[in-house]
Amino acid sequence: MTKTKTRIYLYSLLIISVLMQIVLMRHLNWFPDIILLMAVFTGIFMGPGQGAVFGSIAGLLRGTFSAGTVVLDIFLFSLLGVMSSLLAKKFYRQNPVFQIAVTMAASFIVVAVHTLYLNFVSGNDLTVPFVILSSRMHLAVTVLISPFVFILLKKILRLEE
Repeated sequence: MTKTKTRIYLYSLLIISVLMQIVLMRHLNWFPDIILLMAVFTGIFMGPGQGAVFGSIAGLLRGTFSAGTVVLDIFLFSLLGVMSSLLAKKFYRQNPVFQIAVTMAASFIVVAVHTLYLNFVSGNDLTVPFVILSSRMHLAVTVLISPFVFILLKKILRLEE
């Protein structure tokens, strides 16, 4: 598959993922953060440039449907795409344990940054550990399915090992 066709598929999957996440997260407390999974996947398997660009667009779309975190999400998801790529250069990217560890780190970073930001702008005093515990099912599902989602995305996008 050509790079252009791969990118078209990838961004089409992002739109589908955003729509699924908007609809299904309202009904299922444990629904995974598939937008985050796609940003991490892109960084790991498509490099830092693609990870940054995809992360920015994913952050824009995710932030648009969040509580006033659009600019933060653009920066944060771009950073996660690059971070995932840099870690993939140090470790074996096909290893499910590595994929779980990177997804877990990315998930905790998103929760921590959002919690601190929303505390700052709204005057709340929620602690990061409290929010992580409150979101434990959502986080656990996101982290545990990451290797399976990555396998599926590699097959759909026909990325070579």
